[in-house]
Amino acid sequence: MKPLFALLLWLASPAFAAGQNIIDDAWATPQGFRFSGRLTEDRHRPAHPEAGPAETLYRSTRLLFASSAEGTVSWSAGPLVWSTRADHHGYWALAANQPLELPPGWHSIASDIPASSPARLLVHDPKNRFGIISDIDDTILISHVPDKLTLLKNSLTRPPETRRAVPGMAALYARLAMQNTNPTATPIFYLSASPRQLTDSLRRFLAAGNFPPGVLMLKEIGRKSADPLTDQQAYKRERIEIILRAFPEVRFALFGDDGERDPETYADIHHRHPERIIGIWIRRVHPDPQRPKFEGQADPPL
Repeated sequence: MKPLFALLLWLASPAFAAGQNIIDDAWATPQGFRFSGRLTEDRHRPAHPEAGPAETLYRSTRLLFASSAEGTVSWSAGPLVWSTRADHHGYWALAANQPLELPPGWHSIASDIPASSPARLLVHDPKNRFGIISDIDDTILISHVPDKLTLLKNSLTRPPETRRAVPGMAALYARLAMQNTNPTATPIFYLSASPRQLTDSLRRFLAAGNFPPGVLMLKEIGRKSADPLTDQQAYKRERIEIILRAFPEVRFALFGDDGERDPETYADIHHRHPERIIGIWIRRVHPDPQRPKFEGQADPPL
């Protein structure tokens, strides 16, 4: 492992350049708002769509090992401006229990430090009472999570636009959103345990696959991270609880796969909040056909 780790570090050691702000998607409801992101010392981009495996691996490792930057960051949405300070790991966040004076829908987020890719703020439309919480790997993106070597190959050596979407899922989500009064502002959350360093790549995948707009939520990886490093069930449960508290009048459909712990996580959430969960749909990818199934969980209605 040491030679491989040294190679990855070497690949990820560019000359110093102007920094960038990896801005997470944000949301605002009458209960409050939430912004977050990460500053890096270097500017990195995922591989272009025609890049080969070697160049894609090079750029992917640079993204994963990008050096953090500490300092003040300012950003805006519409006429509103905020400012806070990134910690020594580069992470910054701002949340408050107050509504924003912005119309419902999606708003672009601008930053004083160049953004790594376009991020947006979802201002919730109170008339929308239906939402979607979706896993990514092997739920909407074919990744082969049970086969870790294949998972790494797919994640690190293939440009996002060339990765395969699960057929029919983008159309399904768009169709489900139509039951809302304001379908384009449907509260959709793409929730994954992939590291936040892959934000830009996964945004490009979602755009290339014509998935409806949603809030991309990824995991903070690091020794000082508050996110559980190996307990994916605890991580996802915590994130879903945050979403449910932020959107108390919305009932959610949960989509996942049985490659890891989505069935157990969603069953637990449904047990805790039965009135908030419309249904649970699980894509079957586990190599063991005897993998236990939970009552009330069905295959995606494609």
